Amino acid sequence: MALSADATQMAALLAALTHPDTNAIREAEVTLKPLLKDARCVPAMVEVVKAQGTQNDAVRHVTAIILRKRIGGHFPKFDAATKSALKSELLNILTTENSRPVRNGVVALVAAICKVEAEDDQDSAAVGGGWPELFQFIATAAADSHPEARELAFLLLGEMTDTIGVHLKPQFGTLASLFGTALQDGDAKVQNASVKALGLLMSYIADEDEIDTFAPLLPPVLTVAEACRVRGDEEIVSTTLDVLYDLSFFSSPS
Repeated sequence: MALSADATQMAALLAALTHPDTNAIREAEVTLKPLLKDARCVPAMVEVVKAQGTQNDAVRHVTAIILRKRIGGHFPKFDAATKSALKSELLNILTTENSRPVRNGVVALVAAICKVEAEDDQDSAAVGGGWPELFQFIATAAADSHPEARELAFLLLGEMTDTIGVHLKPQFGTLASLFGTALQDGDAKVQNASVKALGLLMSYIADEDEIDTFAPLLPPVLTVAEACRVRGDEEIVSTTLDVLYDLSFFSSPS
């Protein structure tokens, strides 16, 4: 599917940012500056990101990164229908994206939008952070038969740490169940992603009473730590030790 005129212009300018020509980069930055101040850049950039197979992965990755930086200022300007369409499009991209860097860029973009929606919705805890479809997406991905989908669920949760820690405390029980299942997953990538996401959340809520909700995860975290030690994954061993410290030191004695 051909890009719209706005997306075509945006793709050409963003492509220049990936080239080693300093003058071309400067020229592109000058042209991009006013365009990025206009909310119409958002749907155009989403078009570029989703153009898998027709746009270079590096260009799509850069587009996702720049869009994440701009989305907080633009997203509240859209009407409900436009917001819904953009959010749906991004979840579709996550489902079909084959490039890991692009997918990670979209994960960060989705987390940024979730934060905007949660801060804008006073009842966000009751309705899934203002984006209930995202949390249904995460729950479905976490139970998927493909490990890449299960890993994606916890990459999203990791990026959403501050939103979860502030706005979604009533959902901690559900999240603890998701983490408990992932920590016992047979795929190392899923275990690693879940431990990293859990570590970020535990650090964020370490001095709050709600950390007790996650105390039952101590045994599976210990199991993951031992498995990582055996296979020599020092980064994840370090992460599990941080999680164990937070859960052991800050949670209330039973």
